[in-house]
Amino acid sequence: MTLPTITAGATLKSIMTMNSKKEKEGPDKGKTKYLVRPGPDPKRKEDTTWLTKEKIEEESMRPSDNWTDIGSGTLGKIFVEILGCDKLPNMDTGGVLGNKTDAFVSLVYEDCFARTHEVSDCLSPRFMPWTQRAFIFNMMHTSSQLFLAVFDSDITPLSSHDLVGRVSINISNFRPNSVYLLQYNLYPTAKLGPREAKFGTIKLRLRMELEDERSLLLSNFQLPQSVYVNVESKKDFEVIQETVEGGVDTKKYSLGTIKAYTDEMMAYLTIYYALEDVFISLVLWRGYSIITLPMPSYSTRSIKWIDAGFPLHSLVAFICCVCLVENPDFLPSFFFGCIGWLLLATVERRARNPNPWNRSKSFSHFLSSLVLGKTIMGPQLIEAHENVDGVVESETFWDKRVRDMEERANKRAEEYAEEQEQYMKDLKEIGDTNEDLSAQTVGGYSLDPTRAYLFPIQQYLRVACFCLRISKNILVWEECYLSFWIATICFVLSVVVFFVPWGFLIKWTLRIIVWVSLGPWMKLADIYYFSRLKEETDEQKQERMGQLQLERQKRLEKQKLDAQIAREKASKLRDFKQYMFGERICKVNILKNDRYYDLPLPSSSSTLYNPKSKSLGELAMQEAGYHRSRVNGQQLVGEMIPVIYETPTTEAPTGKPTKKTDLLEKGCSAAFYDGNDSYSAAAIKVGSILVGAGAITWFGVPLFVYLVRLVLPE
Repeated sequence: MTLPTITAGATLKSIMTMNSKKEKEGPDKGKTKYLVRPGPDPKRKEDTTWLTKEKIEEESMRPSDNWTDIGSGTLGKIFVEILGCDKLPNMDTGGVLGNKTDAFVSLVYEDCFARTHEVSDCLSPRFMPWTQRAFIFNMMHTSSQLFLAVFDSDITPLSSHDLVGRVSINISNFRPNSVYLLQYNLYPTAKLGPREAKFGTIKLRLRMELEDERSLLLSNFQLPQSVYVNVESKKDFEVIQETVEGGVDTKKYSLGTIKAYTDEMMAYLTIYYALEDVFISLVLWRGYSIITLPMPSYSTRSIKWIDAGFPLHSLVAFICCVCLVENPDFLPSFFFGCIGWLLLATVERRARNPNPWNRSKSFSHFLSSLVLGKTIMGPQLIEAHENVDGVVESETFWDKRVRDMEERANKRAEEYAEEQEQYMKDLKEIGDTNEDLSAQTVGGYSLDPTRAYLFPIQQYLRVACFCLRISKNILVWEECYLSFWIATICFVLSVVVFFVPWGFLIKWTLRIIVWVSLGPWMKLADIYYFSRLKEETDEQKQERMGQLQLERQKRLEKQKLDAQIAREKASKLRDFKQYMFGERICKVNILKNDRYYDLPLPSSSSTLYNPKSKSLGELAMQEAGYHRSRVNGQQLVGEMIPVIYETPTTEAPTGKPTKKTDLLEKGCSAAFYDGNDSYSAAAIKVGSILVGAGAITWFGVPLFVYLVRLVLPE
């Protein structure tokens, strides 16, 4: 999607245009009004050309008039409305003349790329509901992130749009039937630190619709495919790349990048403090899990359910270790159980996080989705500034603890350095004892003395940090769907291997090996077999080597053919994508591999999604795409001639008047039919009704006539 073309004359005109005025008459006399940009509502031009700040804020919060439905996925839909930004830095020169940041927002999700309209000369822009600001993304994988970035538009052909800041939104922990009003800080990148919150904020409204939560969960058994976005222009390519990766290219050699990777590796050592807390709480029975227990009430003669704290993990650890000590055969079962137990403890600890935006979906949420097909958990309701004091207290405590531990580590390092310095002084007093008489060489000079040695190290650090990030995300349930499946599989394996008699198998395996291969009967094997083996002649050896070489050549030819076919498929797919969508290709990450993850600010909130009831005609028009423009994603299907995967234009399934019959007005006849039948299913049902009616007619009518004749005389 591209923005309207803006000429240099239009830019000069926008600089010279007054963006604010003071009302001299009318009901708003004395109030300051601002020019609505990029333009007024086409249906209310006179009323929406100039508005007060309060009215602009009110208008921006209204539901969007038009939506852009984009993407290739079928697992669900993500509704995103970009509402505005605040306190953006001025990226343009000439601020005195009114030339300020010309902001627009870029959105990238899987194989989709979209952009809002531009709001010129404004550091706190608001995107109005009649502009291009509302998008519906179709989901292909549960781990996909929504990437947003704010840019300062640059109309000159040879220059690029300037990145103001970006944010990556983890939607895997959001729930359906909730409306999220989110506000995020903007940062240049999420891959390297440090990060300072000085690039403004972005505000958006988000909602999710999931087709089938069980299908969503089962889709994680398929490895995520590589996703690419193609565009034609260089400017759009740079916008997509900076939206996904940020303003820093970590693949290029840089001493700053090496330092950032090193700092990240050192930062992972802070997990030691968390492990120390867990170990002490586990051993000293300090940790408490919230358990709901029934409590009889004698006054009301009823049962009340109360939440009680109980050191459940300490009890489980004690029982498991006692059983393991008494029965070492349980070691494999204990190993798998510990992995699942660790993931459960992590998600439980995260559920107690004082910040409601830093919590994850629970294990029971996914288990109910797998068993029942829908979750037993309700919508996620979070108030603005919820538990802010607790969040600040927790962050202050943790920061102080990390600071104290770092100070102790630095003190130990200084003491060690002093010891080494004293040791070197002692060696100097003793003198040189090197007895090597060979000539000593001194290293020469190089035009680039660091790149040849440090760039490979940077690449190794990049891979190591990537692996650590993926592992951390699974452990702390950022990749909550993968974490659930790993925990579930580990528990299943723990139960399965529990019934395997490992001691018996190992004992008898070793017995068989020892008795068969080391017994005195091996002398008979030597007499009747090994001693009769003739030494291989040169001709036999040459024949055997030729046969091995022929088999190796066949395997090599097959591998070469498979590799050639894979290259040809990739080349054909790349050529088709370039022909259909554009020459420039940018890869979009599916699995989360950023160092930092953006959390909503305390001013964010979540409310219940409560849509208004509609008539059958209104709902059918909405599901058919009224006020929506459909843009297919860039996912190609097919082997010989790949074609674009087309998502159905209407949401209503075959054989059903509408998809969401629960939104119909009361009394509507279509509300009583809530089936979801295909042509074949509908045909089977209709056929069954006809067969049943025929059987009743064939056997029932004669029986009814016979009974009537018995009752009524002739």
